[in-house]
Amino acid sequence: MEGKESPKRAISSSPSTSQTASGVFSHFQPYAHSKFSPLAISPCFAASAVIPSTVVRPNVYFPPYLHRVGFSLVFGGAAYVLGAGDARNGSGIATAWSLTYLFLHLRRSLRPPFYPMTLAMTAGTAACAVLYGTEYFMYQT
Repeated sequence: MEGKESPKRAISSSPSTSQTASGVFSHFQPYAHSKFSPLAISPCFAASAVIPSTVVRPNVYFPPYLHRVGFSLVFGGAAYVLGAGDARNGSGIATAWSLTYLFLHLRRSLRPPFYPMTLAMTAGTAACAVLYGTEYFMYQT
């Protein structure tokens, strides 16, 4: 067992560290380590899954049912990872899936006529992408 490290030592030798932000983001960095942003968006997506598409006016864009349910589960998972203390992976999950949602739905969500639930999902997802993306790409080492 000369060349092998114990699993506990291997895990502790490569911790996820984050640099302290300066400037404007220094006020928001504590929120980038908390689980509450994706935990707030997840019920928004889940609530939108309960709304049938027939309630929405004919020309209003509303994301498909499976997207609403899927993104609810993904943001709940990101909140779980962040709550478990893994800020690097949690912010990576939140960033990646926020950008995926925005890539799929941003343009159609912002065309009139608007639907409040679609705007809320898009705005919350954009806020998550900015908050966790800045943490993940700029301050994580």
